[in-house]
Amino acid sequence: MNKEDWNNIEEFIKKTLEIVRRELNQESIEGVEHYLNHDEYEMAFEGLFIEIMKLKKLPELDMKESEEVALRLKLDEESIFDANFWDKFKTFTTNNYGIS
Repeated sequence: MNKEDWNNIEEFIKKTLEIVRRELNQESIEGVEHYLNHDEYEMAFEGLFIEIMKLKKLPELDMKESEEVALRLKLDEESIFDANFWDKFKTFTTNNYGIS
């Protein structure tokens, strides 16, 4: 990926974090920000969405774009925190947002 792609991914993660910030605990927020600060976008995205999938109230997110970013980060091939992340993410997007 080129620098512009990475910048777009970073901006997407930051935008998503701002949408859900009030719903997350401080430790989760700091974790995502830490990974962003170190250009670890796969870890920032996966950690953020693990927390989003735990929320009782569904945030208004562009899940189609979320899926596109996850694919660009190759989280469908390899995840960091949860070996079943992709399956859980796909189930979450399908069941809650109608994205298949």
